[in-house]
Amino acid sequence: MGDLGPTSTAAPCDDIRDEAVRLAAAAADAGLGLRLMGGLAIWLTSPSVRRPPYARAYADMDFAAPSRDQKRITPFLSDLGYVPERMFNALHGAQRLNFGHPDGCWTIDVVIDELSMSHKLDLRGRLDRGGPTLDLADLLLTKLQVFEINRKDLGDVACLLADHEVVDGSAADVIDRRRVLAVTSADWGWCHTFERNLVLVEERARAEPPAGAPLDPATQASALLEAVRAAPKSLAWRARARIGERARWYETPEEVRH
Repeated sequence: MGDLGPTSTAAPCDDIRDEAVRLAAAAADAGLGLRLMGGLAIWLTSPSVRRPPYARAYADMDFAAPSRDQKRITPFLSDLGYVPERMFNALHGAQRLNFGHPDGCWTIDVVIDELSMSHKLDLRGRLDRGGPTLDLADLLLTKLQVFEINRKDLGDVACLLADHEVVDGSAADVIDRRRVLAVTSADWGWCHTFERNLVLVEERARAEPPAGAPLDPATQASALLEAVRAAPKSLAWRARARIGERARWYETPEEVRH
């Protein structure tokens, strides 16, 4: 991937990975708080995901942006060659924006202020930290909040844990355990889904360890799970825990979308 230089209005790159880098650099040049998330953010931050057994193709791009930048996103992406889904954006633009590649090669989904899937992850105040992607702790949370998690997401988390240490700290290259505990200790449903998925990550990482990684993701997953379980919980967390799985604790993608 070459030097992007100043903000470019060239046509999209042929490779979605190069294009993710181009868009992230252009957003930074434009002063937009547009942060890459999803699989391509893991690819950008975690080298283990670029090698077997976890290397894979990518079909779309996901970003998060603060509400203050919402009105600038459509002209920004339009200038970079993308086609807004006007009906969807007119209906849902305060929370979410969709764009298409001019040749239909992939789509771009932008969430505003928060990610709502199986649970809600509030990103307000966390999109001004610099860098092309979400904070690593938020990347971890976005993956592990999906109730019906798939093998790709489990692999992405295994690679994230293989390349970045989980510690209490705000350095750009570590996963801040404090952020993870703040989210999981406030909401029982969030925590329950997170714990279930982290167990699956540990199992996958032991069965298929990332090649040549600096850290043992299974060990990191186990230690993080222990920390989540041991952390003090809010009153609301404890009240909801009494109900447990007798009431559903997560949303489905269809409910969130509509």
